[in-house]
Amino acid sequence: MAKILVIGGMGLVGDALVRTWRSRGAQVCSADFKAAPQTGARQLDMRDEAAVRALLAEFKPEITAVPAANPFVDYCELHPEETRQVNVAGTSNVARACRDFGSRMVFFSSDYVFDGIKGAYREDDAVRPLNEYGRQKAEAEAGVLAAGPTNLVVRTSTAYGWQSEPKNLVLQIRNKLGAAEPMKVASGILCNPTYADNLAEVVAELSQRDLSGIFHVVGAERLLRLDFARLAARTFGLDESLIIPVPLSEFKSPTQRPKDSSLLTDKVRAAVPTPLLGAREGLERMRSRKA
Repeated sequence: MAKILVIGGMGLVGDALVRTWRSRGAQVCSADFKAAPQTGARQLDMRDEAAVRALLAEFKPEITAVPAANPFVDYCELHPEETRQVNVAGTSNVARACRDFGSRMVFFSSDYVFDGIKGAYREDDAVRPLNEYGRQKAEAEAGVLAAGPTNLVVRTSTAYGWQSEPKNLVLQIRNKLGAAEPMKVASGILCNPTYADNLAEVVAELSQRDLSGIFHVVGAERLLRLDFARLAARTFGLDESLIIPVPLSEFKSPTQRPKDSSLLTDKVRAAVPTPLLGAREGLERMRSRKA
């Protein structure tokens, strides 16, 4: 039975990973900054290197997956030193511990490591982040890959699915439109919406095959964020006319965002049999799982 530690196990991607690996018979320890005793997860702050090392020494995981991060792009832009303590220094703490305790690290990164000028990025394209969050992820990627030759970096984009806090775009749409409130969505932004459960399935396959390096694991379609939002509204029986398109230039945000950060997936599709889902199928599976 494989032993797997998921740091950030109570978040959207982390929860999907925990469920997926457990369904495959693994012994999984879920750790999270927000964990409380009743959750069944271990409390862990990645910024505390001693605590990270103590947990790895105790559980002895073969694989340590790290979807944990401060993902709030605007907050990272306004508070770079604070968020770097989590997204860069915290990740480095885990990478060093994994190296020293013989655990393979699976790190989750972002399409925001690219500038969005050309789109359709491959794994070996040069990173050119436009914002602080992207810079933090790019720096963390390099550290993870340098820490061990078996480590895996998974870049993903626009993850959605069920989670306790409605942080992802689909749940925000359900909340707003379900209350008959309009919701502004940036127009002109291209991405690969990714169903978190499908992401977890593909990552489990990659891990099982002992693959390393960088892989893009995203939804099968390159879509306008606006079109995805409208599709989500239709899927959940909501009034899509309440979605208000707004040019990116008019959004009140301190952060510059890439216009086309879509990722190519030839590498991962050649490596594992689990198919990447398109947006429609991903949304239908999300709706069916909750029903």
